[in-house]
Amino acid sequence: MKKGVVIAALLVAVFHTNANAQQDQHFSMFTESQLYMNPAVAGFTQGDMQLFTNYRLQWSTVSDNPYQTISASSDWRMFDRGGNYMGAGVTFYNDVAGVPQYTTNVIALPFNYTLRVDRNNLISFGLQPAWYQRVIKNQEMNWFNQWTGVAYDQGIDNGELLLSQNFNISRFDIGTGFYWDSYISRTAKLRLGIAGHHLTKQRINLTEDDDRLYRKLVIHGQGEFLMEESGVTILPAFSAFLQGPNKEINFGSNFRFLLKSGSRATSYFEEITFSTGAYFRWGDAIVVNAILDLSGFSFGASYDLNVSGLNVATKGVGSMEFFLRYRIQFGTRNLRNNRVH
Repeated sequence: MKKGVVIAALLVAVFHTNANAQQDQHFSMFTESQLYMNPAVAGFTQGDMQLFTNYRLQWSTVSDNPYQTISASSDWRMFDRGGNYMGAGVTFYNDVAGVPQYTTNVIALPFNYTLRVDRNNLISFGLQPAWYQRVIKNQEMNWFNQWTGVAYDQGIDNGELLLSQNFNISRFDIGTGFYWDSYISRTAKLRLGIAGHHLTKQRINLTEDDDRLYRKLVIHGQGEFLMEESGVTILPAFSAFLQGPNKEINFGSNFRFLLKSGSRATSYFEEITFSTGAYFRWGDAIVVNAILDLSGFSFGASYDLNVSGLNVATKGVGSMEFFLRYRIQFGTRNLRNNRVH
């Protein structure tokens, strides 16, 4: 019966909570998946094209059906004319939560135009049309009247007319963004971005209510400061979003260690680095991570150490996240140093 109570509570939350409880997915390694935060970032890659995928697992100790998020993306530069160019890409993520397999799918097509202001500064303006879908699958759920005294029998009619079928809703979505990439000095670089998502404020409820997804404001930034004596690069970063009553703030730093230098012509493609560090997600968790960049391939992993009151429910077991990236360079230019033409 306890399981039935939990399921009922979850359904009440799904069907009777307004959109102010709705919040987008988030990734702990936000510095590696900036394309999901801002369409103006498309094409700002070390190389001409990058392929990226990651996987996130959370709430594994709270539910027999832990929450899982899978994403994949690709972005590239094109029509490069004197330092001005277009960036474009495609992104996808799939988020599945709990016993009802409450699923969110998003396919987006970010694109932007980048202007070279001067030798050390680039600015980009982006737009992102998208397809947004939410689904609930009823066949996996159990109900009070299906309890036989020994086990749940899904062959028994649940008597729930409202939930006698699967629910599926799809909507058009659109976002926009601005991004600034600058060399402060020969050994210091700064990146800042701001983006707006769900500008259409689309209707997301699965019943007849008029619940709409709140618009989301995202601000993010990262510094890159090379300590020439040691070869260590300090990478402080932050991200913050506001989505209706929901908000999230992340800040911290990674430290990148140069294991093998690259040539002046091909730069990062012969370079091997290892990065590690920690970020604090305000009021929630400390995130530790490690990243290996190996001649175009990158692999990273992170672990969330929960520091909020939810630590009791999670039994101290946090979320895991992994990513894999491959960067391709067709010419000799790359954005590790935007002064190389």
